[in-house]
Amino acid sequence: MKAFFKNLVITIVAVVLAAGVNAQSQNDYSKKIAPGLLKQDFLVLRDSLQSLHAGLYRYKTESEMNALFDRSYQQLDHPMTEADFFAIVSTLVSSIEDGHTECFLPQDRIKAIIAGVKIFPIQPKYIGDKAYVPCDTKEFPAGTEIVKIDDKPVNEIRKQLFSLLSSDGSIETEKYVKINDGHDPFSYLYFVVYGEKADFKITYKTSTGALAEKSLRADLFQKMECAPERPVINQYLSLEYKPGGIAVMTLKTFANEYLERTKENFENFLAASFKELKEKKITKLIIDLRENGGGEDTNGLLLYRYLTDKPFQYYASLNSTRHVITDHPNLAIQQPETNNFTGKVEFLTGGKSFSGAAEFSAIARTNSRGTFIGEETAGGYYGNTSGSKIALILPNTRIRVNIPLTKYVMAVKKAKYNDRGIIPDYPIVPTIQDYLDHKDVQMNFALELINKKINPSPGCLRMPMRVALDY
Repeated sequence: MKAFFKNLVITIVAVVLAAGVNAQSQNDYSKKIAPGLLKQDFLVLRDSLQSLHAGLYRYKTESEMNALFDRSYQQLDHPMTEADFFAIVSTLVSSIEDGHTECFLPQDRIKAIIAGVKIFPIQPKYIGDKAYVPCDTKEFPAGTEIVKIDDKPVNEIRKQLFSLLSSDGSIETEKYVKINDGHDPFSYLYFVVYGEKADFKITYKTSTGALAEKSLRADLFQKMECAPERPVINQYLSLEYKPGGIAVMTLKTFANEYLERTKENFENFLAASFKELKEKKITKLIIDLRENGGGEDTNGLLLYRYLTDKPFQYYASLNSTRHVITDHPNLAIQQPETNNFTGKVEFLTGGKSFSGAAEFSAIARTNSRGTFIGEETAGGYYGNTSGSKIALILPNTRIRVNIPLTKYVMAVKKAKYNDRGIIPDYPIVPTIQDYLDHKDVQMNFALELINKKINPSPGCLRMPMRVALDY
């Protein structure tokens, strides 16, 4: 979501003579679609991506992308179901390595799957290469480790599902968010890849660590156990104080659209907060961006203006496939705000720190403004492709593909990796026990570190020292 372009959101319905020929009943999941119709949809997609996607060749060369297009097209040599075709399109879109480029089954199809398809009956939680039952269920206590599903190791399954999910570069933190509690939950993707099943053979670890097996019956989405909660957010922006003269600023979004719903104003919040920090003579600040999926890029820029006392550059360049953009306000040399904060800063990031939040983090990183703690950002260090988008509806399958139109390049120094996000100085991944105990081990570590009282608990996966990232 980029405010500069927010009024330019276009929806294109690709019109071909064959459109509508393949109309399917909502519950006919097994119906095969003729290869000619699938190829027609694919060529519409390929042409649209090549002509409109400004970041198509950010991570892969044109020849590499052409090879991927060709390989995908060659698979369309026989009739296949909508889900099978969707898996091919999703894999192709994932290979672009752009988190703003996503594809979706038609809404009526998704609703029909939710209402009528029996799926894997538990929403697992993946941490690294392991999967766990994150709540007490009818068959398993919370924290049970699932080793295999239908004789497939859970890490093998994870890799297969990840191949269908888009993200910036080779970043995986966002993919974990998507299958654990995002809009592409495990059970849905498992159905897309492996089809509908009546039951599942589960290999798991008992409380003693021994391997055991159980059979689980498939069930409807509405009956899935451990389904992610969707809490109502009444406040996105907050500033609180901790013992030892520490301030914690939580910024759950940069999106003005969301802030308007809660009657919050980002500019006013920052102005009041940094004025208060100066009046209270606070010298230690933790900024929590772990729930921040981005929003207005001007809000990320404004935040950094409060964290520096020197002029700086935010974007290096912006362009579409048709022209170079020169009139975006973030391209100009930026000046610090009057009440800028010059004290010690720590940043908490994770797999939801995307788009504008990752852009801000990249500028903070390249200017060595503070210490990063937690998990790698979901957004890339060098920038992203976002802004206005086209929602392309393929004519025969009605699959929707979001195509972003503007390539954003950050004004950053060269990093060790060209396809990663902002990697924390102190990587901390909560364990399943931390999750079950509702321990915020990342925040706890940040509070200890900012006071130089480090005594890490063994309940975290963390590097023992700062990571050398060549930033």
